[in-house]
Amino acid sequence: MLENEKIISYTSNPYKELLAVASRTNIDINELDYNLLAFSTWYRFGNEEWKKISEKELNIFEQDEIFLKNNLEIKQEYKIEIIHNENKNINDAIKLIANKNLTKLIAEIELQKITYHDKIALELLQNIYKKMIKLKFLIGIRIFDFKKQLLESVAKIKSSSHNFTQITVAKGISPIQAQDEILVFNYKEKTKNYTQDEKRSGIIVVDENEIILTHMKAKNGKEGRDLNLHLLKVLDPMQNKFSISHTDAIKINEKEDRIEYIAQKKGFVVEDGNKYDIQNVLDFQELDFKKIGTIKAGLDKEIIINVKFPSDLHDAINSGIKIECQELNVEGNVAANTFLNAIKINIKGTTHSKSKINAEEIYVKTHRGYIEAKEVNIDLLEGGKIKAQIVKIKKSLGGIIEADKIYIDELLTNNTFTFYQNIVLGKCEGNNNKFNAKIKSLNKNYTEELFNNKNQILQIDQKIDILKQNINSNQEEIYALEKKVLELKNSNQPIPLQYEKIIKDFHLYNQELTKQQNQRQKLEDEKNQILQGLDLLQNELLRAKLINKSGKWGNMNEIKYEFLHPKVMAFYSILEHEETKSIGVIKKETTIEIDRKLDYDEKDIQ
Repeated sequence: MLENEKIISYTSNPYKELLAVASRTNIDINELDYNLLAFSTWYRFGNEEWKKISEKELNIFEQDEIFLKNNLEIKQEYKIEIIHNENKNINDAIKLIANKNLTKLIAEIELQKITYHDKIALELLQNIYKKMIKLKFLIGIRIFDFKKQLLESVAKIKSSSHNFTQITVAKGISPIQAQDEILVFNYKEKTKNYTQDEKRSGIIVVDENEIILTHMKAKNGKEGRDLNLHLLKVLDPMQNKFSISHTDAIKINEKEDRIEYIAQKKGFVVEDGNKYDIQNVLDFQELDFKKIGTIKAGLDKEIIINVKFPSDLHDAINSGIKIECQELNVEGNVAANTFLNAIKINIKGTTHSKSKINAEEIYVKTHRGYIEAKEVNIDLLEGGKIKAQIVKIKKSLGGIIEADKIYIDELLTNNTFTFYQNIVLGKCEGNNNKFNAKIKSLNKNYTEELFNNKNQILQIDQKIDILKQNINSNQEEIYALEKKVLELKNSNQPIPLQYEKIIKDFHLYNQELTKQQNQRQKLEDEKNQILQGLDLLQNELLRAKLINKSGKWGNMNEIKYEFLHPKVMAFYSILEHEETKSIGVIKKETTIEIDRKLDYDEKDIQ
């Protein structure tokens, strides 16, 4: 019937019209479709008269203040031509998806299912609009640059450069949720990166000018409207009244939407009810791991920790504690399995043999554990270990020290020293002390570096020898071949490819020889740099001295100097009761010899 009858209809529901035609003509509804020929749009506010608006004027609704008017109504009517369903390929290639609150509608298009032709853009637009009508969306409303995107998609079909694309068809207005009045504890957010042991102390450090609290003011939200014209309401913000007080260590920065509380100095945050402060001194009677865990106050936050628990029976700092701060003062003992790290440390007690300490400057009354620092002062060293630049000890028994300069008032028995500049003893009353003078290599292995450098040079020398043999044995043949090639060129005769390959390979040998020779020179330069650095250190070692102000010695004390290049060791066993105040070394032509003197130079004890 439809072949002889053109059915044109004006309707607000094309699919209801298709059903009516199917019923009247006895044609299966699935065999019918329609072309959208045109559409008309009317709008009004409240009970006003309906106003018809052209398609070009529909962009008026892209103004949010108009689209959000709560009494806005829009209706549409469609001029359609009912036809037999002919082509479903494009329809199947398009899928419409919307977000949860229906404020954004997107068309997903499978481009590989579509064949390009001159009117493909109109066909795509037709099918997208028909799908919108079926889903009860208004067409042409708040489409913004939809048609521009559609033309860009058509170009992708034509170039076959893409298989899939997405187009934003229409956009409503998403609601803006209200902002509740809340108090944000910015400084506590830092504890997310803390370990459980660090959280246990409850100490949270901050920097100067760091925001520690933020009072977010209440802010009204803004309602939206979806593409079906439903208004999207928002809840009113929650109002809370926060009463916050603070000391002068905190300043306020008020903004339109918030009040920021900012630290005026480095330190840790103290919260007392609703009053906040930044402090720098922590006082403890004792530190227990189960209660405190780890204190990580940072080396640069100006935090001073004082622990006062003078007792011979109990430790001031118990086992397992880790502390990091700028200054640590302990009146009491330090237990095993503790780690103390600070710029300045003062311990008026005893450190356990299994304690570890790191500092720039440190004083310990009695030390038995391990210290690594710049400058160390100890009253009594009992079997402890020290690695530092300068070490000053009143009395040393069984200690192990590595330092640039070491000063000991009273040296007892079984100590081992590694020194790079000088050791100065007030008196030596003990036996079996070992003094080892070495170069200060800063953990650089000069012996290994020189060994590796030598091996690399040997390997390159082998390659250079082989390359030179190949070049020398073929040189006359290549010169003759190059002469032959020149003759062929001058007579415009073809040059055999084999000739060119032989000459090219010969030049590659020469290039490789140059490369290897350059690499060898680089290694020689590296070796010279290593040796120059080593010479500077060994010259420093030549000036290193062991000074005993008293000149009196116990039994079985020995000194050893170790040089790396050439590898030489100078050894001397100091005789009991010999009167020697200064021991060093002197370099002769090919040897290094111990140099003993009955007196010392004052500059050597500075």
